[in-house]
Formats: sequence, structure tokens, C-alpha cells
Amino acid sequence: MGLVAAGVAGAVAKPGRVGLRDVLTAAFTGAPPEADLVVFNAKVYTMDAVAPRAEAFAVKAARFAAVGGNDDVKALISKRTQSLDAKQMTIVPGFIDCHNHAGGTTLLYEVLVGNPFEVEFVTIASIVEKLRAKARETPPGVWVEGYFFDDTKLKDKRPLNVHDLDLVSGEHPVAVHHRGGHTSFYNSKALELAHITRETPNPAGGTFDRDASGELNGRVTDRARSAFNGVGQRHSFTADQRA
Repeated sequence: MGLVAAGVAGAVAKPGRVGLRDVLTAAFTGAPPEADLVVFNAKVYTMDAVAPRAEAFAVKAARFAAVGGNDDVKALISKRTQSLDAKQMTIVPGFIDCHNHAGGTTLLYEVLVGNPFEVEFVTIASIVEKLRAKARETPPGVWVEGYFFDDTKLKDKRPLNVHDLDLVSGEHPVAVHHRGGHTSFYNSKALELAHITRETPNPAGGTFDRDASGELNGRVTDRARSAFNGVGQRHSFTADQRA
């Protein structure tokens, strides 16, 4: 959070020496010292070494205009100002991390069916072919898994399903994991090994999704995915691969 002028830092640190209203007037070259938005009664973490904590802030022309105590910042409220009582909620700068948790072994040795680094539109056929290539070099019974799947980037304009993944292999359990971390898609072999059928009830906190006829469509969400832990064989990595 940048302060509008050097004088604002002084106003925050020593409220009586320079008024925020005076600073805003100077900063906006004589324009009326009116904020577009004032948020007060908050616990603001500014990430500014000069004034790391504050109670309130003002926004003018889509930019932070002032940060400080409740009384000083509320003085910038006019009839056109939107004001918000944060009721002691914590306010921090925006986080822009894409929130991936991929391990090094995933990026180096597993099948990336979506691009983890930039936007890329793909087809279901391309996903199937990538997984098939992995299956050809993988012993039967060992998992073949794809990562960074993004349903919003499919050119096919339809969901990935169990029938698509059955085209990969009938001898390998196959899974495609959504980049969001809450959804995975499985082939019939994986469902068989986990003893999941159309009669299997959904566990608490997860689902085994079904199509319009009630058959499993391969989509499994959240805690229901734990049914696949411990079934089939998993890849093992050498010390050099893990280094």
C-alpha cells in the first residue's frame, strides 16, 4: 500500500502535525479532498515499514490515497464517498499467487495434461494420447496420472468422463487431477480397484458423480478421492530422481 505523499507517513506516525485532509488537497492539486471509498474500524496490515499497522484507509481515483487512524481518515468522507465499517476485520494486500502445490517429481516425471505456467487450450484427445504414451511405458496395474487439468480450457466444450479415460488403458488405473485440487477423474479400472459402483453412497465431504442414467461418470470430488488411496501400484522414484 503506497502512501499518497511523503507527508502522509508523518501524518500516520504523528497525527497532529500534518492533517490527511491537507495532504490530499496538495496531492490532488487543489481538487476537493474527497475520498471515493473510506474503510475504517479495521486491522490493516499495510506492508509499509513506516506505518505497518493502521485502522483505516481511503481510496481516490482507484488508488490508495491515505492510510491512518479512524478519525483522520473518516474526515475525508463526503456525501459522494462510499464508507465501510470493517468491524475489526483484518485487511491485507491482495494475494496473486496462482496457488499451485505441484511437487518437483510431478513436474519432471508425471503427465501434464494442462499447462501449469500459462493459458493453453487443449482437447480431450490430446489428454488421452499423452496418458496413452505414459501407459505404454508403465507396467500394468501401476497408476497413470495426469495433472493440471482445467475444464475451462477444453476445446471440446464437454466434460471429461470415464469413457474417455477408458480409451487410455483397461490394464492401468488412470486418473486426471484438476488443477484446483478438489476434483479428479478416473477410468473404470480405477473405480473397480477402489470397489466403487453406482450403488456406492457418497461419503461425507465428497461425491462420486453420476450421469443422467445414474452410472458413474468418473468424476470424484474432495474427500471421496481418498477411496483411491492405497489401491493399485504407485510409481517409485530413485534417489537421483528425487534429488
